[in-house]
Amino acid sequence: MEYGDNIVGRHIHAILEQLKNGKTLVRMVLMGKDYEQLTIISDIRKKDKVPFLLIDCPDGFEDLLNDSSNKLHFEYTGANKLPYYFYTDIARVDQKIIWAAFPDLIERRQLRRDFRVDMPSGTRMGFKKYGVKYDKQVINLSLGGSFGALIRSRDMTQSELPISVGDTLTEIELVFQSKHFEQQVNIRKAVVVRFEENPLQRSYCYAIHFLDMDKTEEKALTELIYVIQREYLKKRLIIAD
Repeated sequence: MEYGDNIVGRHIHAILEQLKNGKTLVRMVLMGKDYEQLTIISDIRKKDKVPFLLIDCPDGFEDLLNDSSNKLHFEYTGANKLPYYFYTDIARVDQKIIWAAFPDLIERRQLRRDFRVDMPSGTRMGFKKYGVKYDKQVINLSLGGSFGALIRSRDMTQSELPISVGDTLTEIELVFQSKHFEQQVNIRKAVVVRFEENPLQRSYCYAIHFLDMDKTEEKALTELIYVIQREYLKKRLIIAD
């Protein structure tokens, strides 16, 4: 299952400039034809104030346009190792150069289970180990697990470690709080896969992998991750503007 977000507006121009300047290889597919070619965006040029992508025309490409849709599909891997996709139309081919219209959007995709987002302040996780209740401040989260700082309970001494790698946790409650919503998601079972101690903040940080979750709860968690990431992207775009 994949998570996707769309890049629109002037941010498209910035991304395409990066592709051009970095001479990034992109896969170009002519829609409706069994044709694909690795190429680069050689230039970005305006004609009557309309921007176009300029791409070197491969040998034999023009012959395929007579009975094709003149639509191109591009994909490439970004510096963040994520796949990007966009579609555009061929405006014309002139002097062995393909003039392609600017896309309306660029889509960035990532496997949803591995997609990790920073949590709003106040997001907490409660769980039990051997019947003892603990709370954890959640730092980031994916559909497959979480990473956060353990909040010490009253009966926890500084010298003992309440949780170790390999421990099984049960009756897990994720509580999300933000300006716009408050919601709880329950997870039946998880296992501790990584441990870190922060002596400066006198806290313990744990990476937890979810083992057992009801399908309804999994769907709710998926939707929450999407909502939180969408809020983050909106804030980022506002700051960039």
